Formats: sequence, structure tokens, C-alpha cells
Amino acid sequence: YCDHIYMFGDYLLLIHIPESYDFTMASEWTRAGRPAVVEQLLKELEERVDNLEKKYRDKLLSKRISGKFRTASGKPGEKIVSIAKEEKARLIITGTRGLGKIRRTLMGSVSDYIVHHSNVPVLVCRWKTHEEHNK
Repeated sequence: YCDHIYMFGDYLLLIHIPESYDFTMASEWTRAGRPAVVEQLLKELEERVDNLEKKYRDKLLSKRISGKFRTASGKPGEKIVSIAKEEKARLIITGTRGLGKIRRTLMGSVSDYIVHHSNVPVLVCRWKTHEEHNK
């Protein structure tokens, strides 16, 4: 984004929807006297999100780009489209994680959901492979 798309005056909204743990077992852990397991998982998730937010806030500051970081829970594609609409975004830029064909077919992909449900243009960026990065 910074090298190819950014234009002076742009406002960047970074959205992160962390993978949520399956807490269906939480009540079992609590009944078994292990509520600390649930608390620890939540604490680790919060720390990862805080670290990610700091990393990207620092990048915005170092590049002198105005923006903010938002996090939410839920289905990533749905949440990103919803937040983008709420924030009146004019473009959504998303990456791909390179899911295999079978997994993508069974689960769908976040970027695919965004492309098909967004009311604004969507730019999907592919991550460089290790080989491409080292060229």
C-alpha cells in the first residue's frame, strides 16, 4: 500500500478480526475446575492483538500516514465489510493467505467473501512466496 497506492491525504483504517478460539468447551473447563484455561486463552489473544496494533500504529507513524486500527470479533469477511461500510471506506485492500484449493472450497476465503459482498472496490494482494521474496 505505502509503495504503490498511498496518496497524500489518505486515511488508512486497519481492521483486524482475530481468529477466535472455540469456546464451546469453556463451560466444561469451568465445571472441571479449570476456568484459568479460558482466562489464559483470552489473555494471550488480547496480548497478540495489542502487539499487532502497536506494530501497525508504529508503521503508520513512521510513514506519516493518518489512520487508525480497529479490531472486532466475528466472521472476518462479514465484519470487514460491515466496518468498511460503517467507516465509509472508499476502497478495501485485503491479502490472501494462500489456502489450498480444497480448504478454500470447503471454507471459502475471507477475500472471496469481501469481493462478493463489498459495496466499494476491493483490491486483493497476494503475498510473495519465499522464492519471490529472495529474488
